[in-house]
Amino acid sequence: MEQSMLLDRLQQFFPSTPDLMRHLSPGACWQYSIHENALDDPPELEYFLRKNDESSIEMITNPPVDKPDLILYFTERAILQLVDGNPAAEEFYARYKQLMDRPGPGMELDSKVNRSKMQLFKMGYKQWQDTFRF
Repeated sequence: MEQSMLLDRLQQFFPSTPDLMRHLSPGACWQYSIHENALDDPPELEYFLRKNDESSIEMITNPPVDKPDLILYFTERAILQLVDGNPAAEEFYARYKQLMDRPGPGMELDSKVNRSKMQLFKMGYKQWQDTFRF
C-alpha cells in the first residue's frame, strides 16, 4: 500500500480509539515502526501515539522531545489486520495477542520496552497490563 494511504488508514483508527492507552498517564508515548513485508525490511512508515489526557490520544509523525515508552514493530499486513473494522481496544489487543501467538506469512510484530519497569509502572502500565492481559 502506498505510504500516504497507509498513514490515512491508520489516522482513521488510532486517534479515535483513546482506550488503547487506558490507565496510562498523559504524556505516555508509543513509537510505531511499520515495515512492508518483514521486520528485517527498512521501515516504510514511523509514527508516534501520544496520550494527551484521559479522553484523547494523538498520532504524530514527528518524533516527540521525550523518548517513547515502547517501540512497536509491525509488518503492513499485521497492522492492517489489527485495525480492520475499527475495533474497540479489547478486540485490538485480542488480535494483537493472537498474532503474537500465531503469526502468519507476512504477519510479524515485535516490541521493545524503552524505559525502566519502575518508570512504566508509575505511568500506569501495571494497570494497563492487568486490564488488557499482557
